[in-house]
Amino acid sequence: MAKRKKKNKKHLYWLLMMVLFVAAAVIVYLVWNAYFKEKDEGQNSGAMTEVVEIEKKEEPKKQEESEVIEKPKVVQYDGEDPNDSNELSGVVTYAGVYGDNLMIRVNIDQYLENGECKLSLLNNSGLVHEEVVEMANGASTTSCAGFDVPISVIGNGRFDIVVDLESGGKMGAIREVVEI
Repeated sequence: MAKRKKKNKKHLYWLLMMVLFVAAAVIVYLVWNAYFKEKDEGQNSGAMTEVVEIEKKEEPKKQEESEVIEKPKVVQYDGEDPNDSNELSGVVTYAGVYGDNLMIRVNIDQYLENGECKLSLLNNSGLVHEEVVEMANGASTTSCAGFDVPISVIGNGRFDIVVDLESGGKMGAIREVVEI
């Protein structure tokens, strides 16, 4: 059997690396040259540029520039601020059955430190249920702590919801209807 002579591929590897290095260097040179050539052309258009000096007259400073101009107050919403109102207002945000209870949630438009909410549930025959809870204040609004009325106490049908609000000498009422 004849022995085969092994070819050394190291030379081929180094030759390929050298070609890639030269190609990369040429590309970097062309990009670098084109970048700075465009900047130079923008500054010198190749033609003679005539420099003309223009005399600048200084105008005396106006008094208006030194005065502070006040911006008008930004109004974030239309209408009056509910916190300035003499009457409390709000809305029933949820009134529905959850499990075995009628859940009623109320949000009050004003920010109040303390107070109470009085719930009255009425049907055709009159007052069915009455309950009082404290107000719970949040970051910018207030709500009633929440009403969870067992359905076994009030039964089924159509009910008028009346929530009387009282806080700091101010009063108000919120009305809604719920069907069970």
